[in-house]
Amino acid sequence: MESSFNTFVYGNSYLPQSVTSLPAYTRRPSPQLRARREMTEHVAELSSDITNKRAKPWATLRVYSKAPAGTLPIFVEGEKITGSVTLDSGMSHSRHISCVKIIVRGELSTGVLEVDRVTFLEASTTLWSKDAHATRQEDGMHWPFSIHLPREASASSGTMNYVQAYALPPTFMERNTRACIRYNLIVHISRSKFREDNNLQMAWIYIPASRPDPPSQLRQLAYQENSPLLGPEADLKGWYTLPSAKVHGTLFKNRVIEVTLKLSLAQPLSYTRGSVIPLSLTLSSTDSQALDLLSSDRALAVRLRRKVTSNRAQNLAEFNAPWNATQGAVSTEPIIDIAGAVWWQRPGSTSSNETGINSTMLSKVILYKELEGEILLSKSLKPTFHISHFGIEYYIVVLPFDTTGFVPSTSAQKIHNGPIIEQRVEIMTMFPKGPRPISHSPPEYQGQSTNTRSLPPSRASPRGR
Repeated sequence: MESSFNTFVYGNSYLPQSVTSLPAYTRRPSPQLRARREMTEHVAELSSDITNKRAKPWATLRVYSKAPAGTLPIFVEGEKITGSVTLDSGMSHSRHISCVKIIVRGELSTGVLEVDRVTFLEASTTLWSKDAHATRQEDGMHWPFSIHLPREASASSGTMNYVQAYALPPTFMERNTRACIRYNLIVHISRSKFREDNNLQMAWIYIPASRPDPPSQLRQLAYQENSPLLGPEADLKGWYTLPSAKVHGTLFKNRVIEVTLKLSLAQPLSYTRGSVIPLSLTLSSTDSQALDLLSSDRALAVRLRRKVTSNRAQNLAEFNAPWNATQGAVSTEPIIDIAGAVWWQRPGSTSSNETGINSTMLSKVILYKELEGEILLSKSLKPTFHISHFGIEYYIVVLPFDTTGFVPSTSAQKIHNGPIIEQRVEIMTMFPKGPRPISHSPPEYQGQSTNTRSLPPSRASPRGR
């Protein structure tokens, strides 16, 4: 099992591969089940001879979490960090100590400059000082600790003089992304003057407990009974319908056509990783051939898109300038289409028509195609978050049709391949209260709503323990 990351930009802590592949979190309903769950002991040590792996440690940090053995500690929002620090008083390194502290630290880095580094969480607790009485055992000094993690942290918001409160962000490290968010637990051992202090640290993983609001009653009933979802016309509270978009183009080089798209997303517009995003799409046109061609699953390109937003100051003046996520944000990271939708015809629906223009000389009939779809969300998705000048946002985008025989006439679509429709959504870590969302795609579509591009790799490398 891969259980380590490459060295972090500012430090020597290692993080496991599972940092970027943590599943959606659901609290156990039974306290008895939680009590029976075994805790994993994670150990970090300091020895007198760092070149000798068999050297006896003189300082030991132990931390307990529900993470699997062989990985770093994992803590979910609302949990405590518990553990102990032990010093071997019989060894020379344990002498001349004036103070022992335990420090919880969270850091954000978006570059190599000092202004690109933000410490958004730092809380210290004194375990022992020379003026206090240590709890001594036969083999040394021992101090248990229990630390409550705050739900929020304070950080600058693009200006050195303005501090804002943010929800504690998740651990974030990717090989192809400059920005990093890491958490460390540090034992700081202070000594008397003219003697060197020591630090013993352990990286740990944080998962925020974000939960969407429950869906509509009709959708909850469909999940509970495993029945088809009702469409936007029948379940008005269950869907968010975006403004219609018109697409113009040339079909088979011999005629100009127009197709209107009306996309609806299941609401609320927040979805749990490891679940699904239900979709509804209506296409209309007066050209039946165009409608059949462009409503095919191959022609439709509806994606879940991830954007990493950051603002890297080039100098002190830029750092002092106000900044927010919507104005002045500069994204230096690649935009990634994480997953694509699959489509099928809504059960019980047929191609319908409506007379748009009637006269003795002219008759145009508007034809309709109603489709159901969904996007399967990977359990490895990072949740939506924002802290200081860095964040991750998700969007549902409808890209220009991609099929043989159709050429869009809009120059922006020809050149930039920009989205026809774009709607921001949120990805969260916990399931909503009530029945869990389930996939409704037909069996032949199962597994097709996969990543259009592999999730960004972690900064990971194998390392034995």
